[in-house]
Amino acid sequence: MFRRVLILIIILVPIFGFSQNFNGGLIAGLAATQVDGDGLGGYHRAGFIGGAWVSYPFSETFALRSELKFIQKGSFQRFTDGVGGTTGTYSLRLNYTEMPFLLEYHFRDDIVPFTGLSFGYLWKSIEKNNGYDNPVEEDTRFKKFELSAHAGIEYKLNQRFSFCFTISYSILPVRKHKGNIFYLWDWDFGQYNNVLQFYLRYCL
Repeated sequence: MFRRVLILIIILVPIFGFSQNFNGGLIAGLAATQVDGDGLGGYHRAGFIGGAWVSYPFSETFALRSELKFIQKGSFQRFTDGVGGTTGTYSLRLNYTEMPFLLEYHFRDDIVPFTGLSFGYLWKSIEKNNGYDNPVEEDTRFKKFELSAHAGIEYKLNQRFSFCFTISYSILPVRKHKGNIFYLWDWDFGQYNNVLQFYLRYCL
């Protein structure tokens, strides 16, 4: 995991740093995630976020920003007997490389809302029931590519650091229901990543 993040930083930071038309830097933080459509609820899976970003201001009010980052998504649930005892666990970890393209709106100096889309590539999925690997079946494989919508806000702490909060959601299912079943009346076509991102942005 950390080797992939380091590779991203080594490749991107020199590009960002030597361009006079762009601003760039590093990002690091945590994600709180769940998978809608898996029958479970709650942002119970925590994941790491790390990578680099670059932005280009094309007017006094608007700027385009892109990020290239490693992000962990997934789901977790502990099942209990109602009196505090654990009867089982379910764990899903999804490791992505993600590239968002975001439009920033600079209406004041310290607060910047943004929105956009991202493209993700799934490196690895780990799914377990009660500590044992789930058997991988053809109709329950996760898709390698993900398209997500993003909306968030940035709060600038100082000239170098800012804090970002982002909500992202899969536009297309990342996995179909078993047997390729879908529920048209609920617009339920499969499973979707539902992610809350909290991260610091450092400007070089």
